[in-house]
Amino acid sequence: MKNYTMETAAADFDELMEHAQQGLVVNIIGSDGREYELKLKPLPPKKPRKAGLFKGKIKITDEFYEPLPEFKPYME
Repeated sequence: MKNYTMETAAADFDELMEHAQQGLVVNIIGSDGREYELKLKPLPPKKPRKAGLFKGKIKITDEFYEPLPEFKPYME
């Protein structure tokens, strides 16, 4: 556990982040005497993706495949 004042924490923020990434708990003592804790929050586990989740929910009309009017001069 590392203790810092608010002033030293602001000056050495990169160092604080490094300590937190290593799993250490960093205590920051504010000017009013309150104690704040900086610690690494683990990422939630990734859920496996389910294939075909939107099957049948998206419809593409034939109009989608027609050329855009803006590109007509380039196609001639």
